[in-house]
Amino acid sequence: MSKKVYGVLIALLLVSGAVFGASEESEEQPKFGFNMNFALGLSSYKESGGAQKAFQKFSFFPEFTYGKLGAGLDLTFEFDGDFRLRDLDNDGKADGWSTFTDYLYKIYYIRYGYPGEPLYVKAGSFDSYTLGHGLIMDGFSNTLFYPQVHQLGLNLHLDGALFDFPYIGMETIVDDLLDWDIIGARIYARPLADLGVPVIRDLKIGATFVTDSDTAEVNDPLDPSHEGYGAPMDNPGSEKVTEIGADVELPIIERPDMKLITYADWAVILGKGTGGLVGSTFSYEWFSVIGQLRLLGPQFVVNYFGPFYEVEREAKYQGLDANTGFTVGYLVGTRMALFEAVNFYFFWSEVFDVSYGPEIKTGVATIEGALGKFDLSAGYLKKNIGSFSDLFSGEDTLLEFALGYRISNSAKIRLAYQRTFDPSGDVQDKTFVETRFSF
Repeated sequence: MSKKVYGVLIALLLVSGAVFGASEESEEQPKFGFNMNFALGLSSYKESGGAQKAFQKFSFFPEFTYGKLGAGLDLTFEFDGDFRLRDLDNDGKADGWSTFTDYLYKIYYIRYGYPGEPLYVKAGSFDSYTLGHGLIMDGFSNTLFYPQVHQLGLNLHLDGALFDFPYIGMETIVDDLLDWDIIGARIYARPLADLGVPVIRDLKIGATFVTDSDTAEVNDPLDPSHEGYGAPMDNPGSEKVTEIGADVELPIIERPDMKLITYADWAVILGKGTGGLVGSTFSYEWFSVIGQLRLLGPQFVVNYFGPFYEVEREAKYQGLDANTGFTVGYLVGTRMALFEAVNFYFFWSEVFDVSYGPEIKTGVATIEGALGKFDLSAGYLKKNIGSFSDLFSGEDTLLEFALGYRISNSAKIRLAYQRTFDPSGDVQDKTFVETRFSF
């Protein structure tokens, strides 16, 4: 049986097992729900010749719910000026509508539960995922090359509290169930939960590993060895990268309105170097602050599997040899919900005495109704900032901006711009102008 079929079966087993377990313990009768979002407008991408090309866009996003179980599809049709389906690689075949795998990738998500609950399972796309405290993986995305590359990832969080056994739990990630390459897991234990002593009973000890078995994966549809558009291909010559780590976490304060969590992490990139961090997060009602001190040995970087990993993937492991000495770094940041109108976040990280500059991650989004019929969201991630002018360059940058105007309760006009990357590693600008309907 192929690896792709195994992946789909595992996802279905996890979700169906979650539903069965939930039905055993919940007396409330689940209800069916259905929601349909429809969008029409214009989109723009870079095609094989390097030029931007515009398309007429028609999108259907049906969503189904049953209790805590949910599923959504992404049925997007984009037509050129001759009313032919999008063909960015110019191979004569419509992108994403040619093979059985293409149709599997129309699943936008299948999930059970919600983040933060004792059981949460999601198969689909994710824009930002952090494993543990982020020393090994922070902000990892499987949508960086969308729409040229589609991936159906998996997240699973299971806490023993679900079974009245609060001593152990786990969280896992797979980049693509149809092509298992990047796999990560964190298993944690609460060894003193039986003591019943405040603070001490919540001590958590964890172990983490992340591995990439196909660092030279063929993602670019224009590569002559790539057969088909949208699904990555294995490369037998790939190098394998594995990172393992351990952590300890102690919640000092846990109240409904206030939390203070402290933690320490250590990790090693096998065949390279080691590093660690100590940090704390304080939350009070509408804001939170985070601080980390990072201690990095030779041939080690914090957050090896980060937001830009898919771009850096093939060369990153050997590039660690450039880090020849012990270095110290830090992270500071905050999240705020201001005036019940705006959500805002800002993070700054830096490593001293290295050739690359600091990193900024920031974003803002209005809460629905705060600006009347308008809503606004923006996100910005920039690494290796060497000067003020670097803040405005496209290199090492992820950027998104969206402005919406609500015509009625069921209709909205939306303008969006994104700066990401294409599978060859070049900067890709995407623009969307569309009208969305919801019913």
